[in-house]
Amino acid sequence: MNIEDYENLPDRLPKEQIYSYFKGAIDDFKQKKSKDEFLEILTALMERQIMTYELLEEPLHAELDELISSLWNTENYNDVDIILSLIVNLGLEKSFEKVKSSISVSKSITPEILAEIKETIEDVGDHFANPYYDLEQK
Repeated sequence: MNIEDYENLPDRLPKEQIYSYFKGAIDDFKQKKSKDEFLEILTALMERQIMTYELLEEPLHAELDELISSLWNTENYNDVDIILSLIVNLGLEKSFEKVKSSISVSKSITPEILAEIKETIEDVGDHFANPYYDLEQK
């Protein structure tokens, strides 16, 4: 499937179908799909996952966390913006820890990227691993 196919999916899908699409996108990426297209596809799927109001289940959650962590970089603003959105909305803890440590490790982060990272860290709060925490409390 290409990015247009994913973007044209209905906003609401059964989680099993979303998981199947995530797995297909991961397999395609491992078969050399471009990183930029992969991140766009993950964004489209994340938007549908959010509509389930459920956390990603294992092993998909761990696999995505590992993959997104490996793609993290602080050189490209678009990558940073997309990856931060994926990390926060999917509750990817390992990736979030990598983001936090990148501030002290990388000395060449542009002010714009650094501000985006710091703002995200401040915004996520204490219940990062569960993006639905506030909804569950109501």
